[in-house]
Amino acid sequence: MKLRSRLLPMAAAVALVAAACADEEALTGDPDEGVAEVDEDVDDEEALDDEVVEDDATEDDATEDEDADAAANGADTPSGVVTAGIEVADSDLGAHIVTAEGMTTYGAIDQLDGEITCVGDCAQVWQPVLVEGEPEVAEDVDAEVTTVEREDGGTQIVVAGSPLHTFVVDAEAGDVRGQASADRWYVVSAAGELVDAPDPAALEDDEADEDA
Repeated sequence: MKLRSRLLPMAAAVALVAAACADEEALTGDPDEGVAEVDEDVDDEEALDDEVVEDDATEDDATEDEDADAAANGADTPSGVVTAGIEVADSDLGAHIVTAEGMTTYGAIDQLDGEITCVGDCAQVWQPVLVEGEPEVAEDVDAEVTTVEREDGGTQIVVAGSPLHTFVVDAEAGDVRGQASADRWYVVSAAGELVDAPDPAALEDDEADEDA
């Protein structure tokens, strides 16, 4: 009887401990299940980040393609030198027309009638003198000044029928390195003439003789 009476309290204590453990597990949950849920959330975030990066890369590629198409179609600003107007400067070649920034201007003997033949790669070297709106013209420019719309974009200044260009090799104001280049390009005088250029009529006679 005494042994049974001692076992009963011990059994009751064991039951209480077991119940307490069960309650704690119910409150905290399975640790393994918690970790699994966290890992799933991390995977979802990484997948979302990958999608965002991929979308950004796609948008960048699309922008580059659009820029390339625009450049190919001539949608960008045309090659040329934009100036406010023209002035006159002196050099060993006499008084000649320069941009408002002082850069020497040139004309081509095959563009004297205002027809523009210098486009594409030519216009990268012999840059058209462009203007926005009406050009400002210095008083000592003694020639008719007009403008012409280029097919590749931009409004080019024309003096006495000769569309004006600058030479990309001229590094600073006063340079005249393009004079007589390829027997085609000549500095434009204050009177709108091509300095030291051959007579266009003589050139036509020479071409006729060659064709004959």
